[in-house]
Amino acid sequence: MKNAAKTLGVGLVLAATAACGAGGPGAPANTSTPPVVTTPSDLPTSLPASPPVAKPPMSRPTVGPPPSDKMLPPSQVDAELPAQVSAENGGLNVHLELSGCDEATANLAEENTRRVVVKVKIDHGKPGQMCPQVIRYAVLPVKLAEPLGSRTVVLEAG
Repeated sequence: MKNAAKTLGVGLVLAATAACGAGGPGAPANTSTPPVVTTPSDLPTSLPASPPVAKPPMSRPTVGPPPSDKMLPPSQVDAELPAQVSAENGGLNVHLELSGCDEATANLAEENTRRVVVKVKIDHGKPGQMCPQVIRYAVLPVKLAEPLGSRTVVLEAG
């Protein structure tokens, strides 16, 4: 009984395979026209002109504070925290990343002929407070008595 079922199954598979290759119903009738063969000389020698591609718009980086021509070189900034400093309009701007509930302040602590010391305080919110998981960029202005010039900026946490 098992052998009869196997034999019948194999026979059905062979019959289906033979029908596919032999041109069953729906297969094109045998024509006397030979198949078309493409030779390399029949192919076009040049490709059609492609349409002009528009350049992507100039954009700013999406990570970190927006770039500024007024950013101080790292050699002029001594920072205890990850921040950048720009000098604009006779004062300073401290650029830093804050998360969810963070609030920050920057205050002038000392100003002399060699350096400017700025205390940056970051408040991380109340314990147990639900805060969104976002990063935002803050710019904290600091007024100076005189333009920065070549003085060093020292950023202290506090």
